[in-house]
Amino acid sequence: MFSKPSFVVSFAFFLIAVPVASQAGMPSMLPSDLETRWVQSYETKLRLESISFFLVGLLASILAVKFLWNSLASSVPSLPRLDFVRAFAVVALWGLVFTLVLTMISGARELLTPGAWKQNGFTYELDSGADPSGSPTSLDQGSP
Repeated sequence: MFSKPSFVVSFAFFLIAVPVASQAGMPSMLPSDLETRWVQSYETKLRLESISFFLVGLLASILAVKFLWNSLASSVPSLPRLDFVRAFAVVALWGLVFTLVLTMISGARELLTPGAWKQNGFTYELDSGADPSGSPTSLDQGSP
């Protein structure tokens, strides 16, 4: 009667084309609720912009690494081809290495200038009461 692929395509088209009412109290936005549901606070918009910018930058980095590696692999036969998952692993590994190096640099900064930095939330800023000349001062301020 019908071949199997044409029946499956016809049935899928029928399911998509025929509107069906929601069952079991599925949540839906009514036209009167659209204005209140789509209003976002300023902080939420900034957070979504930051996340999307990060994801686009990550995707661009992954695609750049994949393209550069595969173009190099085409001229050097001993190099394997790089797929998307492995390119993501390379980018993530380099991100962790850079985080480690930058953490070590900021730790060395604190060790070389003790007391010059004070914590402000999650970050550090220069202490306004620190000696700007950089000369070491005595720990005992009371002695002459």
